[in-house]
Formats: sequence, structure tokens, C-alpha cells
Amino acid sequence: MIIVAGGDSFVFGSELNDQINGPSQSTFTALLAKEYNFDYLCTAVAGNANNAIARMTMSACSQAVNDGKKIGVVVTWTFTNRYEFRFNYHTGHKISPWHTVNVWATYDDSNLIEKEFKTANNLILQSQIKNLKISKNTGTSDFAKTWYKHVGDSEYYELYSSLKEILFLQFYLKDHKIPYLFLTADNHFYEHPNYFRQRDMYIDTMYDQIDWSKWFFFPPGQNTNETKEPRGFYQWAAENKYPIGTTHPLEEAHKAAADLIKEKFNELVTKPLLQN
Repeated sequence: MIIVAGGDSFVFGSELNDQINGPSQSTFTALLAKEYNFDYLCTAVAGNANNAIARMTMSACSQAVNDGKKIGVVVTWTFTNRYEFRFNYHTGHKISPWHTVNVWATYDDSNLIEKEFKTANNLILQSQIKNLKISKNTGTSDFAKTWYKHVGDSEYYELYSSLKEILFLQFYLKDHKIPYLFLTADNHFYEHPNYFRQRDMYIDTMYDQIDWSKWFFFPPGQNTNETKEPRGFYQWAAENKYPIGTTHPLEEAHKAAADLIKEKFNELVTKPLLQN
């Protein structure tokens, strides 16, 4: 039996001590798999958009099913303002021609990126500067600027696009009777659903189709300036003052998260896998 984990850098384990040549084994998804002696397959890639997460998770599940493996899935959806595209040329990035763009790709000044860091780290800053240079040389930076100017900076389109990817993967998993658990890095899916639902019939329709019983949200904050709605992993970790690298919660947060998620993971993934 194997746990397929989908997500972005939080699931990949960026900035964790054992993340050197591949995905970390110290993330909350890896810790949950290890506790129940499941094999573990991480499909996450740092920087992934939600459409990339859905695509990569589905592909890994299909391969595992073809190999005759029993699988469970844990997916942590990412920030809604990221978008993946398949470009018509080599983007210079590692999974080209697929490439995710985010707001950082529109920056001409790397100081704007450094301002987002919780902890200064020159090596990571230089890596980001290198990515910006590649994007400018290949044209994906110009594309990102145009995209965000005309489309990508719309909260409605952000949410609509992400909900569509969530439904896409949900329907696949249910159709193949694969037990799964969904989480999110950020609670944008759930923070103001009524606000968006009342203003857009298409978003409202998609919300009705999502099975929210298969989700885990971290508990709302109780203190001033904390998120009062159910939280995503990053919000919960940052607001609870867990150690954070430049932009990623470190080992302590992942261990505590695994403990919180365990009951829901058992209900939705472990028990169905062991019963079948």
C-alpha cells in the first residue's frame, strides 16, 4: 500500500534538513505514511500551481494503479494565484515545457522577493534571482506580466481556476475508488465562500460539487490578528510561531501538523485502505 502525496514546496519539503536530492521525508504527509508503514510517493514540486498539482497527482495515481498497487492520496492545494501552462518552447526550467508562473515572475526588482522572506537567506535569494533571469531570457516573465495584467490578478478567476482543478481530481479519485484527504496551504478556498458564491453563479455551482467532508482545515486562530476562519497549513504554522525558513515552516511545524491531521487521515485514508 502506498500514499501518493501531491502539493507544492510545503509537501516537497523545501528548506527541511533532509531535502537535498529529492523530496523530504520529514513533511507531515511523509510522517503520516511512515507512522502506518505505508510506502510513500511524493509528486510535489516546489512552486506548483493547483493545475500542476492535479495533473501530477492524477498521473502518479494512474501509474500506481497500473502497477497493481493499493493507493491512498493526500493533497495539499496551494495558493490560488499561481498558474501552470505548457509553453511552446523550452522555458529553461526543470519540468519544461510545463511551467508555473506566479506574481514573483512579474518582478523586475529582486528586492521585492526578498521582502517576502521571513528569514534572510542569500543562497535562496540567489536562486530566485537566477529564476528571474531565466524567465526574462526565455520570455515567460513577459508572458506573466501580460497574464496578470489581463486575467491572473482577478480573485474570481483565481478561485474559479482552482476550484475546477479540485473537482477534476476529486471526480477522478472517486471514480477510481481511491481514498483521499484534501488540505490547503492557504484557506482562500474557504475564507469567504459566501462572498464569492453570492456574486458568481459559476463559482457557486462548483462549491456545491466539492465534497468538503474529505477535507482537513487547521483550527481557527483565537488571538488578535490571527485568521478566524479554518486555516491552511502555512497560515496555521506562521500564526502559531513555528520556526520558518525564508518562506517555509520547518520540521517542528510538520510534526505538529501530522499529529493534528492524524485522526482525519485515519478516517479517510488508513481505514479504507486496510478494509479493502
